[in-house]
Amino acid sequence: MDRTSWSLMRQRDFALLWWGGLITFLGNWILRVGLPITVLDLTGSTAALAATTAASFLPSLVLGPMVGVFVDRWDRKRVMVIANLAQAAVLSPMLLVDSADKVWILVAVAFASAGISPFTRTAENALLPRLVEQRHLAVANSLNALNNNLARFIGPLIGGTIAVVGGIVGVAAINAATYLISAGLVFLVRGRHRADRGETAESGPIRGMLRDLVEGFAVVRGSRLLWILFAMTVLIGLGEGVMATLFVVFVDRELSGGGEVFGWVVAAQAVGGVAGGLTAGWFAGRFPPRVVVGVSLVLFGLCDLITFNYPQWNPSPIPALVVMVLVGLPSVLYQATMLTLTQLATSDRLRGRVFALRHATLSGCMLAGTGIAAVTATRFDVVAILSTQALTPILAGVLGLVLLRRTVVPKQ
Repeated sequence: MDRTSWSLMRQRDFALLWWGGLITFLGNWILRVGLPITVLDLTGSTAALAATTAASFLPSLVLGPMVGVFVDRWDRKRVMVIANLAQAAVLSPMLLVDSADKVWILVAVAFASAGISPFTRTAENALLPRLVEQRHLAVANSLNALNNNLARFIGPLIGGTIAVVGGIVGVAAINAATYLISAGLVFLVRGRHRADRGETAESGPIRGMLRDLVEGFAVVRGSRLLWILFAMTVLIGLGEGVMATLFVVFVDRELSGGGEVFGWVVAAQAVGGVAGGLTAGWFAGRFPPRVVVGVSLVLFGLCDLITFNYPQWNPSPIPALVVMVLVGLPSVLYQATMLTLTQLATSDRLRGRVFALRHATLSGCMLAGTGIAAVTATRFDVVAILSTQALTPILAGVLGLVLLRRTVVPKQ
């Protein structure tokens, strides 16, 4: 970790946001791992897995664009606090699930949680540039990627173990506690963080919101940089939707692993992600963003191809753990770089809407990927499907390398 990173971590408000984000993501990963394990154990059904995964994407697709309108009108810190409290509350119905005929409750919880989550993500992405100087934004996003991957490392281990040992009750209790702690930390961030009223005029509750929504679409359509980033997001989302649905099946069938092995394999990627979070700022200062994001996506896809195909010769999970560690670094690099470019290309009063549209685009494509996975899983081998989806980040990387060459990219 370089001097700038340490300096940012000593800034009170950024540190509170960072720790709050770490704990929120920890809860997200506990739920993300615990739910599919429980659904698979109770039903043994790929269709039930697909329904649970789809429920996690649909709200962002439907509500996402409007979330940005609200975030640009409301205090972003307050949005994060209320959203975390609501996340804790919606987990309580999980305590009722004890048989396959009640799995629909888990689907409903996944849906409700996913409806709240965009408020937290969008508000955090819009708030961050208000807490740090622009010249430190790339490093700040890298540090956020670090906490996301720390949570990604710890969360699956906790989630997989709790799902096996304590069941869904344990998953719900631990997850709720993380959201409550995060709400308290974000509450301590100083100041009000609403977009300037002079820039965000209000003309009535309905007409004003529709106008704001249209303005958000217009900003993306009118910016070459943003629509290139959105096109790359489409490809990434399609692949991630397939991956999110079928990866647990891959571990179960190809690696002969249960919930704990699944947790270890998912967590392994976070080890490389932690390294990426510590070094992404170094890369951002030495290579053009086009190169960082393009090469990282290509390497990400190649690592996926290796992961899904090596079990044909060696079904041990150990090579998967090694490759998943390696893929963590390019994963952090492309995500942090795309996030920073989006922030720099958008004014403060519009960031909520642009990020909400980005999340909605990602969720919509992930939902489509989930549908593709559900349809193809009954017709094709899971390795063939996952190998095909590994081509999507490679295509996204090539797209970035080619199109961003002739695009004005803000300095990080």
